[in-house]
Amino acid sequence: MKQKLSSHAVSGLFVFLLLGVFAVFSTVMVLLGVKAYRGAVERSEAHNASRIASAYIRSMLRADDEAGAFSLESCEGLVGEPGAEQTVTVNALTLRNDYGEEYITRIYVYDGFLREWFTRASEPFYPDRGEVVCPAEELTAEIEGSLLTVHLRTGNTTQDVLCSLRVKD
Repeated sequence: MKQKLSSHAVSGLFVFLLLGVFAVFSTVMVLLGVKAYRGAVERSEAHNASRIASAYIRSMLRADDEAGAFSLESCEGLVGEPGAEQTVTVNALTLRNDYGEEYITRIYVYDGFLREWFTRASEPFYPDRGEVVCPAEELTAEIEGSLLTVHLRTGNTTQDVLCSLRVKD
């Protein structure tokens, strides 16, 4: 009778140990899956941000493609609370349009985001209040003849957006 009792105790201990090992391996597999999923999401978000940014810049350039509409400017703007505002300088791709009155669209990077500011040319510029397009770290541009090259850094990637502009009349 004693041998039968110890046999049940050993088999019960073996089953309990087997369930414990299964639980530990299941937890490890879930944690590895979560880590892989997070990595895939981060890579996807970085890739999407760079695609969104370049597509946005291309569409803005094509939508406002008028002779002499584009310029590269170092713009001074105001940030902060009214009364305690500070002046900052932002490099921007500026698009000018005349709708009976001159309007400007500034595309720039401020505070980790690619932003757009559309307003009358006579209005002050507030970089922190611009419409957020997507995350970005840096935007630089250059115009050589009729070729506009925009260098955009999002995450660990840098993209060059090339666009041929209309020549001034």
